[in-house]
Amino acid sequence: MARSITHRFGANLTYERNRRALTMRELADRAQMHSSEISRLERGQRDPQLSTVIRIARALEIPMVELLRGIGREPGGTHERPG
Repeated sequence: MARSITHRFGANLTYERNRRALTMRELADRAQMHSSEISRLERGQRDPQLSTVIRIARALEIPMVELLRGIGREPGGTHERPG
């Protein structure tokens, strides 16, 4: 499951970066990160820390939730809350 979370985050990150026509390097500069770190996140090879998600969201000028869209939902069903 963790693997699907990192891949979903990566897909969301790629989508949002491309929507703004930014290169990985440009986003990395804005977020004060290295472009190789952005690349690993986009490919789902690294779990992002909360501080990283916040920095990227600020750099993209979007709500953090946009990067987390679809994470935690069960495929094809509803998400149940623990009792």
